[in-house]
Amino acid sequence: MIFRNRIGKIAGTTLLTGALVLAGATGTTMASDRSDQVSKEKAASDKAAKLRASLEDVSADLANSVIALEETKDAQKSAQGAYDEAVRLQADAAREQAQAQDQLEVASAQLKQVEKALAASQERESENLNNIGKVARETYTNPTLGGTFEFFISDKNSGDLSTYARNAQLAAQMQADSLKSVQDQIVGQKNSQAEQRELTAQVRKLKEQADAALQAADGAKADKQKKLDELNQTLEQKQKQEAELESKKGEISKQLEQAEKDQQAARDRISQIDAKNRSSQGASSGNSGGGTAGFTSGSIFQGPIKGPLILNSPFGYRVHPITGGTLFHQGADIAASCGQPQFAAADGTVVSTQWEGTGGNTVTINHGMLGGSSWISVYRHMTQFATSPGARVSKGQLIGYTGTTGQSTGCHVHFELWKNGSVINPIPLP
Repeated sequence: MIFRNRIGKIAGTTLLTGALVLAGATGTTMASDRSDQVSKEKAASDKAAKLRASLEDVSADLANSVIALEETKDAQKSAQGAYDEAVRLQADAAREQAQAQDQLEVASAQLKQVEKALAASQERESENLNNIGKVARETYTNPTLGGTFEFFISDKNSGDLSTYARNAQLAAQMQADSLKSVQDQIVGQKNSQAEQRELTAQVRKLKEQADAALQAADGAKADKQKKLDELNQTLEQKQKQEAELESKKGEISKQLEQAEKDQQAARDRISQIDAKNRSSQGASSGNSGGGTAGFTSGSIFQGPIKGPLILNSPFGYRVHPITGGTLFHQGADIAASCGQPQFAAADGTVVSTQWEGTGGNTVTINHGMLGGSSWISVYRHMTQFATSPGARVSKGQLIGYTGTTGQSTGCHVHFELWKNGSVINPIPLP
């Protein structure tokens, strides 16, 4: 029981720490690392999408400079974090290895003590056996001690014989008792020796595991240090990027001012169309309904593309990552691939298909009066038109193809809805 407790104590310190450091560096940690990597990649992708959306109103080269700088910063931050974690794990492994070394030294010293005590007991056993043999020989053969053989050839009486026998028996019993005590002690010490050897072997195995864990941690730390050094070498590049962007703030501000002017021009055009709708009560008194199969649809409008509407950037104000200024985003940016077809959100008349500055190739459709309100839809950044001004289109009819024209950082659908002369959040669809 004592031996089991001693094993338990060592297992509780080294096995559950040092050994598990090694195990943690294999399957479990690898699975965890894979999961963490997937999460990090998704977070990075989401961040990049939001960053690109916030940069929509500047030129592509400026947007790419901003994104490259942010990616460099994120990479350095990630590398520093990975290195710090590797340092922590290496320190833990070194501590566990030192503990295992100490425990091995203690166990080895205890084994030597047990073996030394066993050797002493075995020596005493040998001495007792020799003494018993010596007493027996001397009792039966030494004339000076009145041995039994001498008794029978002498003239001693029976009383002397009885006394002698008792004395001889007493002496033999004392030697036998001493021998048994030593032999019992030897049995216990041999058991202790076996237990201590097993304990020492287990501690030595744990020490080997701790050595391996430390070696692995040293390698991981060195690898992370190398990657960190490589990224730190990009510091000069990052500083250059920051300087370039600082010098371009004026250019960015001008582009954002132009975007605001383009938005105001769009509002003016929409106001004129809305005024005509109200004065004539519109070209339609309700939604005649077109083909909606495969489209996300509201009560009046359907989505401008087939399938789910995944937002890259929602409707509302956006903070520019360089200037810190805000610019109102008049529509919703919906994820779509380059060249993906776009469709009319409801029945209406195409007002214009033209280049509108930061909005690029833009289609504007007047839906007239629907449900008692004046409605107009706008589709920007198209790569190609599939309709023309004055054309009457039905809900779900092809009007153009997704692109990245104007001030855009990538192909997507920019979809606007205007109700009674004011732009509204188009998602969810009215």
